[in-house]
Amino acid sequence: MTRKQRLRRVALLCCHCLRNLAYYRAGWRNRKPVFSDEFWKTANGNFLDTCVLEWCKLFGDARGLHCWEKVITDSKTFFTGLLKELSVTESEMDTYGKEMRTYRDKFVAHLDSDLVMNIPKLDLATMSVLYLYKYILANEDDDNFFHGLPSKGAGYFRASFREAKRQY
Repeated sequence: MTRKQRLRRVALLCCHCLRNLAYYRAGWRNRKPVFSDEFWKTANGNFLDTCVLEWCKLFGDARGLHCWEKVITDSKTFFTGLLKELSVTESEMDTYGKEMRTYRDKFVAHLDSDLVMNIPKLDLATMSVLYLYKYILANEDDDNFFHGLPSKGAGYFRASFREAKRQY
């Protein structure tokens, strides 16, 4: 896979993650699901699961093909900026990654024997993906790799959220 292809796929994963996160969040009002029938509960849960899966591809597996570490040219600058943007330490980011991977591994990819499902808070996921998307568009686009993709991740998230609100 070429660098251009890998960067484009990372950008696409950012968009998939943000869209599914927006769809998931739009399905809640006052900490309760908008609809309680099985179809909407399943759809909303699938949006959450997809968001976590996509986030883990980007941040949760350093050996994965689409991990930010495989595509960012200046990984030290990126990571320092990420921690600053998220207002977290490296240790806190590691802990968050473990929470996301635990949810993915124990309840999405497998159904282990854990009896309690801890759904990760998604604020750091949102901010980290928005930062990655903004960073790669600003710093890694050597040859118009991202044509046809949203110019701003936050705008794409808001548009996806509004779209989902209309459906819910």
